[in-house]
Amino acid sequence: MAKYDINPLKPQPEFDIMYYMEIAGETGVTQSDMDEFEPFWDKWAVNNLKAYELVNPDGEGKFLLIYLDEEVDDTIEGIWQDSPTHGLLFHALAITMVMSSAQGFVPELHDGNCAPLPRPGEGVLGAFEELGLTWNKEGTVNRKYAVMTPYPYSGGCEICYMSETCPKSTVKQQ
Repeated sequence: MAKYDINPLKPQPEFDIMYYMEIAGETGVTQSDMDEFEPFWDKWAVNNLKAYELVNPDGEGKFLLIYLDEEVDDTIEGIWQDSPTHGLLFHALAITMVMSSAQGFVPELHDGNCAPLPRPGEGVLGAFEELGLTWNKEGTVNRKYAVMTPYPYSGGCEICYMSETCPKSTVKQQ
């Protein structure tokens, strides 16, 4: 089994209100929501946001893995239980943070390109295990807010594990 090196990265998400509104499907955000988001954004960016470069030491295959830890999953679930509407706004905030972080490492994502999800090999699965993560056969990680994609960018749908089920896929079987 090829072992992957796990190199921590320093994500620096930037809050872009227009990007947030696009993700949230909203046409506006109130000042009171913005005031409520700020301490969560600041705390999550420092304490809960994780980013890694997974590198095959043989020189074949490099991936970017970014996720918010379980504490954020639990926090948003609690907000969701109190108010589904509010929970949805915080759900979008977490997605915005993860994707903004990914855009900082993979500029092509900022240009609207997809972050294709590769099929992980045994080495990547071993790296996940070292990080305390689990890969689910549906193509998800046991964190609600996560992205894993080739690093640097190396294509879209044609290399994506989810291309058959992704609504944006250009390679779906008709």
